[in-house]
Amino acid sequence: MEDMAKLGDLALKLERYRANIIHALSWVVFGMVFSGFITLANALVLLGYHWSVFWISLAIAGTVGGYIFGNFCKFLPKVKKRWKIGIPLLFIPFIVAYAFVPKFITANSFYFSVIWYPSLGFGLLLYGIYAERDEIRAMPYAGISMILSSLILIPLSNLPMNNNNILASGLICTSLMILIYFATAIYVFFKAHKIYA
Repeated sequence: MEDMAKLGDLALKLERYRANIIHALSWVVFGMVFSGFITLANALVLLGYHWSVFWISLAIAGTVGGYIFGNFCKFLPKVKKRWKIGIPLLFIPFIVAYAFVPKFITANSFYFSVIWYPSLGFGLLLYGIYAERDEIRAMPYAGISMILSSLILIPLSNLPMNNNNILASGLICTSLMILIYFATAIYVFFKAHKIYA
């Protein structure tokens, strides 16, 4: 009986380990997908393409990211099905930022090119609080990191509003996102290995 109990405990630890490794990998994958498309969009704008390529790239990144996320969920335990149910929480800040806030303020090109970053931070925070109830809470930490680092947008908003400064501000947001995603992936990876410690 003792051996059976040890085997059952090992199976549970292995399941938790596998879920955390998938979780860590997802941060790297989503960071690559979104940063790749956003950087491509900024480059196209610099080459003279219309700003609409930014929204198209963001939509494609969201579609690809959502498809990958759906496939990742197949490898997670059934208890994590709430990860699928809570997906709208991730997008609520984007809807508020892009559809509602511009009705009450004078939103310029700078606003539209960087507001995705704090929106992503709030989305991760809300979604993480709902979905990561008994996990390592990486998503809320990443969200808070993005929200706090979004404060850099305040001095950037005082720069002259030309294409170079707007694109540079967007690239700063992209760089911060990549660094936070990378740090989160490393955090989750090492947390996963502590399961067997």
